[in-house]
Amino acid sequence: MSGFIKTTTPQAAQPTPRELLRREQQRRTLRTVAIWILGPTVASAIYFAIIAPPDYESKFEITIRGSQPPTTSIISQLGITPGAGATTDPRMVVDFLHSGATVQLLRARFGFDQAYGRFSLDPFAGVNSEAPLERQVGFWKHKLKADYDSVANTITLSVSAYTPQDALRLAQGVLEASKDVEHTLNSQVQQGSYQLAAQQVAATKRDYEAAHDKLTKLQGNVNTLTIGAQAQEMVTLVGDIDTQLATLKVSQAAVEAAFKPDAPQSKAIESQIADLEKQRASAVGQAKTAPGSSAAEHDVLVQAALMDYEFAQKNYFAAEAALLAALPQNQSQSFVVSFIPPRLPEQSDYWKRFLNVIAVALASAVLLGVGALSYSVIKDHMQ
Repeated sequence: MSGFIKTTTPQAAQPTPRELLRREQQRRTLRTVAIWILGPTVASAIYFAIIAPPDYESKFEITIRGSQPPTTSIISQLGITPGAGATTDPRMVVDFLHSGATVQLLRARFGFDQAYGRFSLDPFAGVNSEAPLERQVGFWKHKLKADYDSVANTITLSVSAYTPQDALRLAQGVLEASKDVEHTLNSQVQQGSYQLAAQQVAATKRDYEAAHDKLTKLQGNVNTLTIGAQAQEMVTLVGDIDTQLATLKVSQAAVEAAFKPDAPQSKAIESQIADLEKQRASAVGQAKTAPGSSAAEHDVLVQAALMDYEFAQKNYFAAEAALLAALPQNQSQSFVVSFIPPRLPEQSDYWKRFLNVIAVALASAVLLGVGALSYSVIKDHMQ
């Protein structure tokens, strides 16, 4: 036979065990990356793209303005500056806006349930109107952002909802609630100041009448009595101290209503009242022991009664002056000014929130790296 040339094709080289191990490690690495990085990233992208409804934010800024109440002059004397035009602590307003009272106001008048009670694929995007108030308050805290600037004495508020109209309506409700709480605080300050001033007048009047009756029984005619010049100086000094004490005690009620009970402002008022009471006691003691021409003319009991009468009279007059200053028409009020009012939002955060997807990817990569490094360290340690 004519010869046929027999050709053979070379067989593919079989992979070595090392190559098989390397390929398996590569596949394992890809699976790990897909599970721990691509998985959360894709899931978050689907959530923000399809499930979570976009938010519309209505921002506005408010400040608390008004004439200075009696507390401000006292605080200024103590070297404490409450802020330009500030009459209450704005943080109290912020706390109130995050409270259940504000949620109830928004539900009753500004469509809270309408804004957050619609059906949504996102179970965290709303709250049921029949849910407990605590749960509604917790949900509301995520929808209302408040930033207080103590230097400028302004509060920046941001209300988010799922339609521009809902965001604007709820922002207007928050502005109304801030005005309500400021009015309530003003009323509490005025009522507390007036009640304390009235109590002081009643107490000092009883002391004044008792001193008058005692002196009348001893001498009979108050107008004919005289005291020495040095004693008169002490009486005048005590009268000035009584006037300061009456003003401080009335203002103390306003300070306690405007600030927290343990605030430095309240402690400073208490300290100043204690110092003035010590000065008054010292001045009264000096006045009663001061020599004068009257000491030779009047009985010691009459002289002591006269001094008590002078002190009680001046204390009573000072309390009446403080009561007049504490009348509501004579007290200043603060009020909320919205110098940047709420406006209808024009754009949602739909595209902006996809930055969260990048954040999820980076966080997943970091966690995966930390986990891999920890596993490697533990594995080497065990070997």
